[in-house]
Amino acid sequence: GEEIGRYSLQEDSRIPLSDEEGENLLIIEDGTAWMEEADCPDRLCVRQGAVSRVGESIICLPHELVVTVEGEETDGGLDGVAG
Repeated sequence: GEEIGRYSLQEDSRIPLSDEEGENLLIIEDGTAWMEEADCPDRLCVRQGAVSRVGESIICLPHELVVTVEGEETDGGLDGVAG
């Protein structure tokens, strides 16, 4: 599916994710993210637990929803100015 949005792990938030397939509730707290609620039949995304490291994902197949942790764009870049 299309990208719904990007959210910072640095900001605690409750994010309802809903479309015609169903509803999920994503929680971000203390640098981790997890699926708090889902109305899909298997609720595997809820039982999957929290993700916090770059590259980790939470997947809800019935809703075709994937939440992936991405790195900051500054990773590997140079902080500061060479003079």
